[in-house]
Amino acid sequence: MRYLSQRHKRIMDESERALLQAASSPVARTARIAGHVVSDVKIHRIWESKHADLVRPVAEETRRGPQLIELRKAEVRLTHKRALIDYIRKHKVKGANRARLFAAFYGPRETTDAIVSEHRQYMVAVSSRISADYLIDLMCDPVSKNLVRLYENAYDQYFELFCFAASEEDSAMSDAVRATMRDVAQRAKRIRTRLSEVRPDNRYASFDRQAQLATTGRHEVLNYLNR
Repeated sequence: MRYLSQRHKRIMDESERALLQAASSPVARTARIAGHVVSDVKIHRIWESKHADLVRPVAEETRRGPQLIELRKAEVRLTHKRALIDYIRKHKVKGANRARLFAAFYGPRETTDAIVSEHRQYMVAVSSRISADYLIDLMCDPVSKNLVRLYENAYDQYFELFCFAASEEDSAMSDAVRATMRDVAQRAKRIRTRLSEVRPDNRYASFDRQAQLATTGRHEVLNYLNR
């Protein structure tokens, strides 16, 4: 694996550390997904490649503020990539409803192929989210953490409405939901703007220094699995 810089490699090392720790998490689902990614050579290579691309913009920055802004942007992308499977799991969508839902995202593609593709994307996204959360905690920025969670909640609401409209056969009901969707989408958009504009907590150092302190034990790394 080729890295942009020593910082890029260190970010990937810390991300890998987060996954290994998550594989032993008391949260069964977290442990299962992280354990599968670190133990399956093929899926791990996919994760490694995609995660390296995801955190590359972070590695390109030298200062704490821009590094955390890029981590927030990464979290936004991961929120979008997890949304469909999270919705299906939450609502136990099956049969014809599930087929209509996948058709809304994948078009005429064979449903089985679409499910396999989406599941692989979901596994990688969940694993990268574990690592991104860890990196934000490593850099001690509750501002970023709170903004990311606000966006996740707003986007989840929007996506719930979108999926309902996409799978609803009653066109009148679907149209009514789409009107509400626009309001929720605007709220999510406003939070996303804040993610790019609100300054991080600047009481701590850049990634390089925070990672070094954590390695020497001179800095407490927050327990991101038990928040």
